[in-house]
Formats: sequence, structure tokens, C-alpha cells
Amino acid sequence: MAAKTALVMRPTGVQGRGAAKHLIRKGWRVHALVTNASSDRAVGLESLGHNVTLFQGTWKDAASIEAAVKGCQALLLVQLPSFSDDSEVQEARVVLNIAKAAGVQHVVFPTTLPLNNPNIWEQEKDSPVAPAVLNKGDVEKIVRASGLTWTLLRPGYFLTNLLPPVVYWMYPEFKDRKFVNSYGPDCVLTLVDPDDIGAFVVAAFEDPKKFGGQTISVVGENVRVDKILVELERVSGQTIKAVYRTPEETEKARSSPFVAGQITSIGLAKWVDLEGVKSWGVPLTTFAQFLEKHKDEFAM
Repeated sequence: MAAKTALVMRPTGVQGRGAAKHLIRKGWRVHALVTNASSDRAVGLESLGHNVTLFQGTWKDAASIEAAVKGCQALLLVQLPSFSDDSEVQEARVVLNIAKAAGVQHVVFPTTLPLNNPNIWEQEKDSPVAPAVLNKGDVEKIVRASGLTWTLLRPGYFLTNLLPPVVYWMYPEFKDRKFVNSYGPDCVLTLVDPDDIGAFVVAAFEDPKKFGGQTISVVGENVRVDKILVELERVSGQTIKAVYRTPEETEKARSSPFVAGQITSIGLAKWVDLEGVKSWGVPLTTFAQFLEKHKDEFAM
């Protein structure tokens, strides 16, 4: 039987690359749509195997989407967050219309966990991260109405945010071994290894009857911030000073999307049913397992 083919949008990011890797392991062909086919990260995708074909383009160039989606039965719609406009919504409409016309049967859309909070629309309306969160809610509606079999994945806090170099621009003081944040020590973060998102993508494409029409939280483990820092110290061999902003300091800094994102994460764990996540039968990575897998990268 001929291998199935999936179009993976933004395959050079942690979600897209993880999905491409899992798809290839399951015998799928991957059409990888990249903005620059000669970039190191794009060329690096070819190391995943001969079943990866690179296509260059963006959603603003319909012909590039049409070329990339030709022959595909499935679509992974990965989007970059926009903090200033509704480009995610525009992109979703364009890509889904082209995909449907090309014969795609199933779309998986990794969205965002804060949408589990039924109060998010009111809570986030004045936040700098509002477009990045609420636009994904609008895209979810577009995906549901697309006429395709759909699966929505709502992943938690990416553990790769704690790896260099990302950790240095999300938490700039981390270069000086200070974890300055607005979480508070007892805030519980909903941790996920982005590689596990890829595992869910493949599971959904492989079993559309089970995963079709489902909205699934993807969280491996809930861990307190102070416990996270203890483990980061252990694996890195470095002392890391926790600096928790006061409410007044947080209010002054909330114009930063990173600080606003931290505020959004507070209390989010109560909207996650970990046993429900496990019930899908997709193996999940614990925090300890992630640290072991990436221990060389934590040697700061």
C-alpha cells in the first residue's frame, strides 16, 4: 500500500519538526513547507530521511501552498503567534480552502492550552498576548467549520523554553543565573515536551475515527515553579536564583508579551485533566525524562 502523505506547516519549529519525525517513523511521506529552503534548519529536515520533500513558500503565495499540498491526505496547521493582527485567522482560511480543494481529509491544529479556561475571552481581552491566544480560538472555529475531519491539540508550556538559547530571550536575566518571573514559587506549570505533540499528531492521522472531532489537552506533567528550578540547578550544576516579581512590578512589566504570558499561565493547571490526557494512549514525557534527554544542553 502506498505511503500516506502529510503537509507540515512550519516544520523547522519544535512542533513541526517533532511531527515530521514521528510521521516518518510511521511510514508517512512529509511535504515540509518552509520559508527558505536553503536555511540550515530547512536543510536539516532532510536528515530525517528520504521521505521528506521541501517546498518553499508561505500562505501569502497560494501557488506555493497548492504545490506543497498536492497529493497530501493530511495537514498539520502549525502557526506562528501574532501579537498585533489577525494574520493567523487569514492564513487559516487560505490554507484550509486550498487543502480541501486538493483532497486533504484530516487537519490537525496545535492551538493553545489557555483556551481550556472558559473565562479566557474576558480575562485576556486587554492583555498584550490577547491576539496570540484569542486568534487561536478564532482559528479553532474555522478548523471546525472547514468540512474536513479535524483534531485540535492544546499543548501546555513547552519544556524547550527552558533550553538555551530560547531561555535567554524569554528570561533575559537567566544569563546571570537569575530566573526573574511573575509566576510565583507555587505556580504550577503545565509542562509538555513538544516532541509529544508530534506523537499526538501521528496518532490522530493514523486513527481519524478515534481522534476526529476531538479537542485534546497535551500536557505531560504539572510541576511547581520552585521545583522546576531545583531540578534545573541539579541538571546544570549551577546555582539559579529565583526572583519573583511583586504584583506592582508585574503590573509595570505586563506590556511585555513574555510577562503577560506568565500571567496567563497562573492557575492554568486546574483546567487540565492529566488522567484524561493519558487516556488517549499516547506516551508522554515527564520533566525528569526531558531533563535527561537534554542534559548536555543544560550545561550552562
